[in-house]
Amino acid sequence: MKIEDDFVMKEDKWVDELARLLKEPRQNKRHDIWLWLYLDGPRGKGPLDPGTCNGRTMRAEIARYLRNEILLPSQIPLLRDRFLLLDESLKWIDGDERQYQWLFHRVRKITEVQISQDLVRLVGKERLTAMIDLWDVDIGRKKINVEKLRDDWRRHKAGDSDFEWFENKEEGSQRCKCAWEWLQKNRLPRLSLYTSISNYQELLMFFDQAEYGPTEQKAIIEKIRKRWHKKQYDERSVAAGKKQVNAGLLSTTIDLLDELVKKHDLTRPQVLECLITMESRLGMIEKNFTRHALKEIAAETGSSTPTQPACTQVIIDESPVAHPAPQSQQALEAKPEPSSALVSDSASPLIGYPVSENQEAQPNGNASPHLAADRPPQIAQTATPSPPSIGNRVRTLGDIVREQEEKEARDLEAKARAD
Repeated sequence: MKIEDDFVMKEDKWVDELARLLKEPRQNKRHDIWLWLYLDGPRGKGPLDPGTCNGRTMRAEIARYLRNEILLPSQIPLLRDRFLLLDESLKWIDGDERQYQWLFHRVRKITEVQISQDLVRLVGKERLTAMIDLWDVDIGRKKINVEKLRDDWRRHKAGDSDFEWFENKEEGSQRCKCAWEWLQKNRLPRLSLYTSISNYQELLMFFDQAEYGPTEQKAIIEKIRKRWHKKQYDERSVAAGKKQVNAGLLSTTIDLLDELVKKHDLTRPQVLECLITMESRLGMIEKNFTRHALKEIAAETGSSTPTQPACTQVIIDESPVAHPAPQSQQALEAKPEPSSALVSDSASPLIGYPVSENQEAQPNGNASPHLAADRPPQIAQTATPSPPSIGNRVRTLGDIVREQEEKEARDLEAKARAD
């Protein structure tokens, strides 16, 4: 028994019959697939058994076909030179599922080669290579078109940078699922044949097939990102015990709200939450401005249509106050009562702010009787009182907004460190 070129010869007969017929000691799977398809197609006298293509018995099936052919085996080397490119020209086809899906329709359109779906073992890279190998065109033209396909694929892959946001290690799969939910709702028909998206690879394959233009694709990605951030905000709100409340506001009120939003660089919900929190803590709204108080005023005055009393303008000054030098208690007691007094009102947060010189410190004439009973007595003080303790001063909208901004800054720093 003699070993020659990886094949076993016994009694001058090749064990592999195809190697004997073709006088080729070495096997090449790509060449065998091409030859099987060539013989099975219109150029050959097929058909061959479809179950043998790219199977373990493929070479035996080819040998059976060539057994009765006299001239064809000698012509096969020339046919290979005519049809087959060098292996180096096809190395860039790596067999990745995404690449296969992107190339398949393009290769079929260029080559016009149809391979039967019955060849169930011929898949992926080997199927693409077989389509190119069967393409009956000048070998130089074939090489140019294959190189153009390679360059197009590389340029297409370079566009994956638009999808980097979906490749996040911690939230990537959830972001991809959010993209699928948005696309189903806004871009796809109800009976869509697209495969659902659950990971980054499937997301890329979806956009490969959809073939949106560059501008439209970027707009879709941005909308998906906004949807994701809103979804995350809603989930955090639920976890924090927050609920959405819809309220109709006058257009003038909305304008004022937007001014505060712009001034403090906050959102509408943040400003409203600050104002409501400050009112709950400080009680800035006079009771006689409520609907029930207006009814009481109407009953006392005998008017059938109560009118809303004028509101005192409240100015919140966040600038530091220049306090005068302290004076001795004896000097304060010796001074006569000044004409400009300060009014202390439990219903107003502006404690210790002077009133106009022409305005006397009087109780609110529009307040309800029971409100006056609960109000502490007004105390006239000098126009230059000792500065209030900083720890006990009234917290304003500016204070709450600054606290909110500091909290958000801390949260952002914590998130940045975590990322």
